[in-house]
Amino acid sequence: MRRRNLASVLGLLATVAGSSAGVAADAVDAAAERAARIEQVRAVELAFAKTVMDDRPEAFAALLDEGTVFVSGKSVTRGKAAVVAGWKDFFGPERPYFEWHPEVVELSADGNLGLSRGPWVIRTKDKDGKEVEVKGLYNSVWQRQTDGSWRIIFDAGCGPCPTCG
Repeated sequence: MRRRNLASVLGLLATVAGSSAGVAADAVDAAAERAARIEQVRAVELAFAKTVMDDRPEAFAALLDEGTVFVSGKSVTRGKAAVVAGWKDFFGPERPYFEWHPEVVELSADGNLGLSRGPWVIRTKDKDGKEVEVKGLYNSVWQRQTDGSWRIIFDAGCGPCPTCG
């Protein structure tokens, strides 16, 4: 009887250990997938900024969701076409220097929304040719598409302020 009980206990322990190993492997896989998606959002944000630096309005537009919403101060621009039209001055030969990069990238619990946040800087020249620089912070929300790509659904930037630095 003791041998049978011992065998049952050992069998149960082996089952639990195997189950625990599966759970641990699933957790490792989930963490790796999350880390990969965070890097995808970081990369797409950098690519988005590069579209402006490289004067590529068509590439900029390709990263916008059709229903995207951009907020600048108290101004709200809704829809891809309106955002593209609103950003026309950031493209072309007379465009200002405009750069941004993510310092924080995070995901929603399900991993299908990504937030990127970081500083931006715009440099222009005033009427006397003197360089004028304005800085602020931006927040972008990216949505993962069914094909695994990311499109921006919300963007908000704020200018210099005591809170943002």
